[in-house]
Amino acid sequence: MRFSEQQFGSGAGAPAADVADEGARLGLTSVWEGSADPAASGPRGRVQLPPVDSFDLPHAVEALALVSELQSWAEAQKAKLVNRIREHYRLKSLYRNDDAAVAEEESSLWAAEEIGAVLRLPARTARTLVEQSERLIHAYPRTFLGLESGRLSWRHATTVVEECVGVPADSVAQFEQELVETAERSTVPKLTRHARGLRELLHSDAAPIRTTRATADRRVLLEPAPDGMAWLSAYLPAEQACGIYNRLDAGARGLQTPDEPRTLTQLRADVLTDLLTHTCAGNIDTGTGYRGINATVHLTVPALTLLNQLPGAEDAPLSDTSPEARGYPPAQGPRSYPVLEGYGPIDPDTAARLAAHAPSFTRILTHPHTGAALSIGRATYRPPKHLQDWVRIRDKTCRHPGCNRAAVATEIDHTIPWHHGGRTNHDNLACLCAKHHRLKTIGLWDYMQPEPGTITATSPAGKTYTTQPPPF
Repeated sequence: MRFSEQQFGSGAGAPAADVADEGARLGLTSVWEGSADPAASGPRGRVQLPPVDSFDLPHAVEALALVSELQSWAEAQKAKLVNRIREHYRLKSLYRNDDAAVAEEESSLWAAEEIGAVLRLPARTARTLVEQSERLIHAYPRTFLGLESGRLSWRHATTVVEECVGVPADSVAQFEQELVETAERSTVPKLTRHARGLRELLHSDAAPIRTTRATADRRVLLEPAPDGMAWLSAYLPAEQACGIYNRLDAGARGLQTPDEPRTLTQLRADVLTDLLTHTCAGNIDTGTGYRGINATVHLTVPALTLLNQLPGAEDAPLSDTSPEARGYPPAQGPRSYPVLEGYGPIDPDTAARLAAHAPSFTRILTHPHTGAALSIGRATYRPPKHLQDWVRIRDKTCRHPGCNRAAVATEIDHTIPWHHGGRTNHDNLACLCAKHHRLKTIGLWDYMQPEPGTITATSPAGKTYTTQPPPF
């Protein structure tokens, strides 16, 4: 069997003949749906392996290599499709304005939104995919050919592209060829080391360009982790990152004593926390300070489960007495838990500590049997408008598919515009970040709210995506 004719359709970019012959030997077959002509119908179907339990070790390794090459081919086809989507949006943008630079920026953004939604990718990841695909296809043909032929993985191909950035135009073709040859026999880390060494040897004058480009991408990221923890990472110029780490290390080592139970790793983390929360006073004892953290706590609780109060006693204090002990039936609806905005569920003790230090506090009461919202408490330092508060607490993030922008940083949007008769009511309001609000305003994306809190978004390609707000 030849992959190029029977599986993928004829044309350039199919895996080499020896790969196809090996596939036939291992029993790889293709199953097609629709047209009997693969070239006409496109790669809609699946590639089947015989039962892998029948493979001995050599055959399993050979089949794995084959599937990896097939994956590279598929990644190349995906890059072509991503680039085609970008071209469609470039024409849309040029139709709206004559500025080519604006069209380039808009088309990249708009294509990333379409692609991110259909592939379930975050906006930044989708935007990177758009830019990488265009550069691979238009600027680095040798690398793209290596990917499409199965000789390079996607990671190898994109690493070559990234390492070529900043190389003088008259040298980039030769530099790319050298990296492609290295990539075919190296791991990605070894390829990266070789590329950087070669670049510094041949093109050291391009270093300032690369440094400026990389510095512009500096950022701090927060990534939730299990068990009430999270990763806080920073992408910084190397000298700044090293200086910060050395300061943390020096502070941690200065706290080491024979009686100190914390490890050096734990001490570094505590020094970082105390420096950023302004609790240092010459001696770090606990590493659990709160100065500098101004939290607005949204605590969702079943009205009769966590609040020890009778109906009408809204301001009664909490206690350990359960509502069941007071004669109320046990809750049957969804269990509620404290939620830290921007992170997720946290344990009650942590929530209590945050609440004790929060200048602004909003409490939502939920029905003990159905979990439906009953009311929003107003015991806040700066009470927000009732309806805005409710919508943000309900949605928690921007409601565009895949967008994780926290609701506190979004705009409240009328799903049916006000000037089209839309009501200012909870079932016609939703959180949209500024970017996605603008995409709606200019008519690219459309949003409907068939049920309160249920948002159906329609892309310019006509694809629909329905999302529900997180449960209370």
